[in-house]
Amino acid sequence: MKKFYKILVFCLVICMAVGVFAACNSSKYGPIGTTEYKDSEVVNNGGLVIQQGGYLYYVNGMDAIANITKPQDNYFGKASVKGSIMKSEINEDGSLGKTDVVVPKMFYTSATNGGFYIYGEWIYYLSPSTKTDNQSNVLTSQLVAFRTKIDGTKTQEIASLSSNTIQYVFTENAFIYYNENTLNKVGYDDSKIDKKPTALAEDVSSVLFTAKSTTVFFVKSSEDKSRRNNNIYVCENGEVKEVTTDTTYPDSANTLRQQFTYALVSYDVKENVLFYTKAMNANDASKTTATYGYKFGDDFSFDAEKEKKYSVSALSNIVNLGFDKGVMDMSAATLTLYKPLAETANVNDTQKLATLSATGAKIVKMDDTVMYFVLSNALYKINYTDKDAIVDKVSEEAINTSWLTISVIGDYLYYIENTYSYMNRLNLSDFVKEPNNLKYAEGETVSGTRKATLSKDDEDKVVIKYVDDDANEADVEYFQIPKFMTEADAQTYAEALYAEWEAENKKK
Repeated sequence: MKKFYKILVFCLVICMAVGVFAACNSSKYGPIGTTEYKDSEVVNNGGLVIQQGGYLYYVNGMDAIANITKPQDNYFGKASVKGSIMKSEINEDGSLGKTDVVVPKMFYTSATNGGFYIYGEWIYYLSPSTKTDNQSNVLTSQLVAFRTKIDGTKTQEIASLSSNTIQYVFTENAFIYYNENTLNKVGYDDSKIDKKPTALAEDVSSVLFTAKSTTVFFVKSSEDKSRRNNNIYVCENGEVKEVTTDTTYPDSANTLRQQFTYALVSYDVKENVLFYTKAMNANDASKTTATYGYKFGDDFSFDAEKEKKYSVSALSNIVNLGFDKGVMDMSAATLTLYKPLAETANVNDTQKLATLSATGAKIVKMDDTVMYFVLSNALYKINYTDKDAIVDKVSEEAINTSWLTISVIGDYLYYIENTYSYMNRLNLSDFVKEPNNLKYAEGETVSGTRKATLSKDDEDKVVIKYVDDDANEADVEYFQIPKFMTEADAQTYAEALYAEWEAENKKK
């Protein structure tokens, strides 16, 4: 009987543990909105803002992982609204309607080109771990990959990452990430997730993850130890394919001049062009490193005869202007077009383009002639094809460029504002530059505002009193406070508003 009792207790403990695990991995929060647009086109996957049908999903600002001091600070449903993923209805005129928190956990990554993704009825994202070490310190330097239903009703854990700098991408059927020279995959479908990762490639020298793209390129040294070259591989939809091989250049077995070391530079998603440098492994004085591009078809096959050379040296900060037109080098304030060259060329064919005020510009939108960019936290535009063009300042808003990619959907530029670090947007078409008429585009908090009155108490502290949106009493000054702000940020915001209002009144 005692033996039976012990077995029963053991089974109950196991069942309770499984129950806790299941609860942790299927957190219920919604319903938030509906799932009616789960089959709609997804726009801007991999950014900080995504449109799916009639809903806009976005990260509500950039929070610091240092603010997670205990596990509860990032528990699902208890996390700060700053850094949570929001869901807003899109009205016919482009304005945003009803807004809710759909993922009440902090989205975070410090990997370049990071973002979240939506496939069907799932949102895929990274969040700081809530595990602790033996001194009760929260291990926020580690991340966990999750997915949550677009109506917030279910959450599942996909994988744990040992560092918040790990590069990654969520595809429709797998989470791909790079760690300790290994490219890993955790597969999933609508109903289940693989229990552990699978190594797609080991002994990887370097990888190239591209913002808002699910295609990953990487390089590995030749498996033939007698050779000096490496080779390029591609991972597409969780499947790996060799792009170049030891036999790509037929004479490479006979001469080191045909054995190359590749370094990946960038990938143009729209034109399906990979840019890379090739260093010749010859020992003679003619050894060179040059910059190339290759335009792929659907199967990522590679024909050495179709490579295109753009520079006789290694370029690193380039933008594709068209496979047949050339690349724009942004390493200097004066932009330079590098045109395609013959394979035997040893001199560059360049053309000077527009000149910016400094280096370090981040492009947010480009067309055939006009480029919008952020430099020193300000938004500008210029006709980059005209070497005499004048730079126009588009907005006076302070734009943060220290975190992840800035996105444009339609006419709206979405960005983290530089003062309180919440998600804002501005309409690029609001900028007007006409004779005697200059109008800057103004930003607004994406998650909306609440109407409030502000006053000072006996201790000279600003007091916020929220009121109905239709409140309209005579001789009462009303203010708009961002709706989804932390209490501390709202207080600071209100104090700045009140100080500005006081200063204006003193002038009257």
